[in-house]
Amino acid sequence: MNSRPPAAIRIAVLRTEDAPAYKRLRDASLLRAPEAFSTDYATAVTRPPIIYAARFSQPGKGPFTLGAFTDDDRLVGSLGFERAEALFKRHIGHINAVMVDVHFERQGIARQLLEACIAHAEQLAGLDMLQLGVTASNERAVRLYQRAGFRIFGREPSAVKIHGVGHDHLLMVRPLPGCPALNLPAS
Repeated sequence: MNSRPPAAIRIAVLRTEDAPAYKRLRDASLLRAPEAFSTDYATAVTRPPIIYAARFSQPGKGPFTLGAFTDDDRLVGSLGFERAEALFKRHIGHINAVMVDVHFERQGIARQLLEACIAHAEQLAGLDMLQLGVTASNERAVRLYQRAGFRIFGREPSAVKIHGVGHDHLLMVRPLPGCPALNLPAS
């Protein structure tokens, strides 16, 4: 358990100039929890920071990434959002790449990022639901998403395989206001 007092956190949309800090956070997260990503560390570490800036648009204008910043502007967490581009899938938003610096875990940062993303998503016309995938063995993350209204609707066996070991991902969905009733399995 982290013994440091909770840091004052500011949630903001990442900008191009945040790309180097985002890359540091992502690279560290890939090393610590490779089963949570579809990209491996050895590949990601060779990418220049600017490659991530394409994900940093404004909510409503395309994919966006929210960052959690300390009062000294250190990026200590992030969450990505993408909306399906296909016309018949534009009603679905996807949350991805939720990361928190190991020194700032258990301070509610992932919850703050998730709440901010949901608030942005609720303002997007025609968006009915949010989906995400989470490593099945990451019980803390699964509970966080369930508390935020996400429900499990499936399981992807061996979604990623690391050194021959498969890691399942749970597929989760959260209806947004105005979403037609979803036919979900009982929890």
